[in-house]
Amino acid sequence: MAKSKRMPVPPPTLPEKALKRVIGLSRLNGWSVVIFAGLGTLLALALGDWLSTGLGLLVAALGGLEVHGNRRLRKRDPEGMKWLIRSQMLLLALILAYCASRLGSFDAESALANLTPDMEAVLKESGLTRADILPLLHQMFLALYLSVALASLVYQGGLALYYRSKTRLVTAALQALPQVPTASAANHDQRFYDAVAAEMTAQSIKPGLWARALAESSGDEARSKARYIQLRVDEMRRAAGPRPG
Repeated sequence: MAKSKRMPVPPPTLPEKALKRVIGLSRLNGWSVVIFAGLGTLLALALGDWLSTGLGLLVAALGGLEVHGNRRLRKRDPEGMKWLIRSQMLLLALILAYCASRLGSFDAESALANLTPDMEAVLKESGLTRADILPLLHQMFLALYLSVALASLVYQGGLALYYRSKTRLVTAALQALPQVPTASAANHDQRFYDAVAAEMTAQSIKPGLWARALAESSGDEARSKARYIQLRVDEMRRAAGPRPG
């Protein structure tokens, strides 16, 4: 039997690259939100701050939505993209609503009560009174929450737009993945899939079979890879003879 000609394994297609990036980014971002929100929730709970505790739980839950979407993508479910987008939009809405509520809640007495004796001494030496610095404190208060709102708008909003822009490519990549064998056939067929994987790693692809896969996939490289794997496994099955009963 003539040895198959060694050919370079086709590079990852654009949809495959998009799928890999989205899965990696959503896993990192989702778990980061869950972990940091969880730690913040525990701290707020220890301080007896029930409002911050509730907000922390909500943020952690929204991070969990992104983790859920990531898991669905890894299970080849394109609906996972909707969960990724939804998680970012809900988190953005929550942060903006919180900032808006804080912007109208400036309390002059509470702000001045936070001045330490040392700060009071510095003010006295500068010839300033507590009333003189009140406008500055108010401006700093507004700047803080406006900055948080802007950062969230850029990050969460940008991430939602990024996920949305990659939905078509990710869906194409998931649809092009080879079907997983049924449980009854998996044990018998796994050795064939392992053998094909080894061939592709060694860049030993059968030219004729690859050409057929390309033709049957209308030249789509992502689908061609899946079709080539299936054709090669079928070829190995036939060469191996009937499946043992």
